[in-house]
Amino acid sequence: MLGLLLTFICGDMDVKKLLLIAALIILSGCDEHVNGAPQKLTIASMIASGKEERTTECVKGSVTLKCEFLSGDLLGSGKWHHAIIHIAKSGELSLTIDNVSYYQTDASSGFVDGEKYANFDFSGLNNAKATVHISNSNDGSQISLDAWDQKENKFMTASN
Repeated sequence: MLGLLLTFICGDMDVKKLLLIAALIILSGCDEHVNGAPQKLTIASMIASGKEERTTECVKGSVTLKCEFLSGDLLGSGKWHHAIIHIAKSGELSLTIDNVSYYQTDASSGFVDGEKYANFDFSGLNNAKATVHISNSNDGSQISLDAWDQKENKFMTASN
């Protein structure tokens, strides 16, 4: 139904733009207080103070939805990773991890078992890779991120 509506509204727009518009619609309910969690320190203040903990912040603006993730290193280095995902109303998606920009290489979407989903693949420096997964169902919306280094070792996973 959503796909038909987007096709009707957008006409012959290419599939990737339709996927990104669908992702925007899916995430339109994301706000600063994920899952009703009590107010915590901001990600910026945690990084500045060196008191990191696993967290997510999503802020819906008039032009983009911005989700930030702070997650510990999965490879045991003790390092923390900071990722930012922007989803623009114009249909563009951007990703930075630890201040390194990633570029989108692929996008796909579908509907399975009552859940609408979209997957976005990214590449970074030295063949690093990342995947952003967005889903929406009667239970709510979710955005998640997985990232791998150049040796294909997963170093980060995060979700709201």
